[in-house]
Amino acid sequence: MAILNANYIATPLKDAYPVLYTGRDHRMAHECILDICPLKEETHIGEIDIAKRLIDYGFHALTMSFPVACTLMVEPNESESKVELDRFINAMLLAIRSEIDRVAQGEWPLRDNPLVNAPYVQAELVGY
Repeated sequence: MAILNANYIATPLKDAYPVLYTGRDHRMAHECILDICPLKEETHIGEIDIAKRLIDYGFHALTMSFPVACTLMVEPNESESKVELDRFINAMLLAIRSEIDRVAQGEWPLRDNPLVNAPYVQAELVGY
């Protein structure tokens, strides 16, 4: 199930975040390693910014820069539900990737955007 879950996550993410160490048919073992280097070169948004932003979406920060620099390692275990996997995919694709694109397009400034300022405390998120 961990292998199935890693591949389930990698498939929709591969166009937005290159996936490293895939084998035959672009499949991998129990972990999905996302290459953030192309994004970092283009937008200056790095793996630490994405990992911290995931905290705001309720996810534990991912393993960063291991085993390769400038990467995020996603290791969904066998107990992750499809609902939780889909929630992670949506956070990475619909939310975080769209935020990165807004920085890349100049809509948000590089040094003041939701990614580089993350994570947020509860009072900031709910407007207290």
